[in-house]
Amino acid sequence: MVKVSFTALAFSALLQSTAAHYYFPHLIVNGTMTPEFKYVRDVAPAEGEYTDPDSYNGKEAPVYGDFEGRYMTEVRCGRDAVASANTTETAVIEAGSEVGFHIKEFKDPAFNNGIFHPGPAQVYMSKSDDLSTDAGDGEWFKIYYLGPDSDTTWATDRATQINFTIPETTPPGTYLLRLELPFPIKDWPGHSQWYVNCAHVEIFGEGGGMPGPSIKIPDDYSSYDKGIGMTTPGVEFNSGLDKYVPPGPAVWTG
Repeated sequence: MVKVSFTALAFSALLQSTAAHYYFPHLIVNGTMTPEFKYVRDVAPAEGEYTDPDSYNGKEAPVYGDFEGRYMTEVRCGRDAVASANTTETAVIEAGSEVGFHIKEFKDPAFNNGIFHPGPAQVYMSKSDDLSTDAGDGEWFKIYYLGPDSDTTWATDRATQINFTIPETTPPGTYLLRLELPFPIKDWPGHSQWYVNCAHVEIFGEGGGMPGPSIKIPDDYSSYDKGIGMTTPGVEFNSGLDKYVPPGPAVWTG
């Protein structure tokens, strides 16, 4: 007789829960929630049939982090997000301002559970010469990290909005502004879930900063990363989180 632990069963049920996925199509600028996909690149739905206009449309489905199996370009800005780059508008934002991303809210309240698959929230920026064609293959530096709020819980759990500040000394120019919410998974390489969206922004201000360190995405991610595969001894999905180490570089604060 095969024995399966309660933890494994519960985790499997969590992965398969309906009304558990999400995406962030709204950019928050000057305290105002902007229209869906006005400044955020639209993403393609996952394969499937979506017939209920009040519920899921397929865009909420995560990208699975099979970093060792193939080159995961979708983890940059979402499924086929570059296809909408030339129709996405650019928000003008002053360095030092607070901005944010707001979650998609469906007409059917049963599908509005906030961040149901919690994990860290991280925000990156990448300088762009041409946002209308930028594939996200440049250098990315991190400006924000929100991790666990205790050794057993995530600060992102059930959140509907992620707010952060553009560093005051960010050099002026156009950038991809990327929100990533990975759902880390231990002992199951290739199955981490990635909820990512990218906005187009033009930053103005005095500048003077030197952003960094930077990484390439997905080149510098691995299923065995401490923050993706939870490979640190004692760190589980809902315990030992005080020792959790997020993926990517240190946060640049300007």
